[in-house]
Amino acid sequence: MKSFRVFFPFVMVALIIYSCTGDKKTGVTRSSGKTAEMIVSTNSEVRWEGIVGETIRQYFNQDYEVLPQLEPLFEMAHIPLPKLESNKMFRAHHNIFIVNIDDRVSKATIEAKKDLWASPQRVIRITAPSNESFVAFFDEKKKVIYDILMQSEYERLIKTFHSFRDRDIMNKLKSNFGFTMEIPSGFYIATQKEDFMWIRKETKQNSQGLLIYTYDYVDTIAFDVKRILSFRDVMTEEFVPGPSEGSYMIVAEDYSPIISKRIEFNGLFAVETRGLWKLENDFMGGPFINYTFVDERTNKVVTIDGYVYAPNAPKRDLMIQMESLAHSLRFVN
Repeated sequence: MKSFRVFFPFVMVALIIYSCTGDKKTGVTRSSGKTAEMIVSTNSEVRWEGIVGETIRQYFNQDYEVLPQLEPLFEMAHIPLPKLESNKMFRAHHNIFIVNIDDRVSKATIEAKKDLWASPQRVIRITAPSNESFVAFFDEKKKVIYDILMQSEYERLIKTFHSFRDRDIMNKLKSNFGFTMEIPSGFYIATQKEDFMWIRKETKQNSQGLLIYTYDYVDTIAFDVKRILSFRDVMTEEFVPGPSEGSYMIVAEDYSPIISKRIEFNGLFAVETRGLWKLENDFMGGPFINYTFVDERTNKVVTIDGYVYAPNAPKRDLMIQMESLAHSLRFVN
């Protein structure tokens, strides 16, 4: 079993730095915490060390899908419930999961609140009559809990992107595709064609990129994963060269399985596809996530594809940033 990953030292520092800073307009405390971090609070230390905590750890310590190295879904820190309730700094964290075992209740229930003690914030509470009932209930609701927390991550990052938005890139997206995204400063347009745009950000430590392309929708074959991957290879071979002569990006199906599923994407039916990419005739690679859907206004297939290159470094948070950029998509009239 994977070891328990914690970020408690960070929690202490981050909460001290940020929890006293609020929104001057509303007076609401600004939430704290890094990407994919959460406080888990139980009303008993024994329960955290026992089956209740083990159940939570086992789920959130799962590997984030399709990364070159192992990284958990979320980092966790345990704060006893009495300490959480009495300490404003802990309550300022942006993701809080509370477990209350109370034998006076008849059945397990769940509630999720937005911006309860800080903003932006998600607080999820499960109340259950016993440890066993919690385990069964959590198993039923864990995907819902994860989706709520990830939506919170997207919203928080999008809000940050909005504060540093690059209006020039956003206007070019609007002109090219009829939609816009919250592209922050630091990104630039590497390639722009009528139905294709490559937006990238380069630092000494890593690279992040968005590939956006469209083509006429003919039939549902557009949602077939083999079609999605083959079309991606066509576009990247033509428009995404590597640093060495004759190199270009392709899907690295031989290194990792492709994970594809149907999702709801900003109110639309879409196919989400995750995998690894590599450079043909070179030695670079990393993870990508691809969202493919149809813009019914233009009857065109639209693909938003985000990728990361970060050699010898964690990639989960960088990928969540790319996912958030994709989820910031908004159609314009």
